Amino acid sequence: MVVGIGVDVCSVRRMARELSKDGLGLRESLFTPEEIAYCEGKRSPAPHYAARFAAKEAAYKALGDGQPAGVSWRDAEVRNDPSGRSRLVFHGAFRDAASSVRADRIFLSLSHTREWAVATVVLESSEARPEDCRD
Repeated sequence: MVVGIGVDVCSVRRMARELSKDGLGLRESLFTPEEIAYCEGKRSPAPHYAARFAAKEAAYKALGDGQPAGVSWRDAEVRNDPSGRSRLVFHGAFRDAASSVRADRIFLSLSHTREWAVATVVLESSEARPEDCRD
């Protein structure tokens, strides 16, 4: 059963501008070391950072109440399987917030152009309860 859906769009140009202004500080506050290494390994890192930022925002939206208390941006991490498929992993307080809505599966879709990055996150629970089902 779906317990949350979130979508976010991020401007690649704005992400590139913010990254150039703040250097490593912004990267380290928003992204895990693995995400930074992945993005910096690309010819044009900004679209990849923007897609990951959009994924984090979409994940917050999927939880339904904005950014939960105590959750860090780095608590939601985009990883890539060897095949290149992106997946979202929750850590710490984000994992706890997802658990509170009984989310046990996370679906992620990312896409980007030179101008825009978009992410969709769907949280699913295998524990459907009768009160969760409405006519």
